[in-house]
Amino acid sequence: MKSLSSAAGKTILIIGEAGFLSDRARKALIARQALLTGPVVVASAMERLSEGLVFDAVIIDVTISDEAMLWMNEWLETRRVPFIFAHGEQSETSFGGFVLSGRGSDIEAVIGALFGGDSPYYH
Repeated sequence: MKSLSSAAGKTILIIGEAGFLSDRARKALIARQALLTGPVVVASAMERLSEGLVFDAVIIDVTISDEAMLWMNEWLETRRVPFIFAHGEQSETSFGGFVLSGRGSDIEAVIGALFGGDSPYYH
């Protein structure tokens, strides 16, 4: 049976600290048949991106440094890799961006922004 999720079989790189991707959010993405890499910390992510790590989209913790955010933004846009900025569900304040939680509506918003419609989301 073919999956109805547009994330099925797609590899998503998660960039953020260890607590950024909750177990609930991980399970919700995997339930939609997404393949996950990470989370990896910013320094490691920048190295992996430069080395040619293969992925279909990226979710970036909105709390990373401005310098890293600008570098990743430019690198991903140049290569036309869909990406979004998000904050985890354990975040004490809402920093903007998408919410990376286990709630179905949050996960569907993330997947829709990355893989839905005619044009992917580039930040």
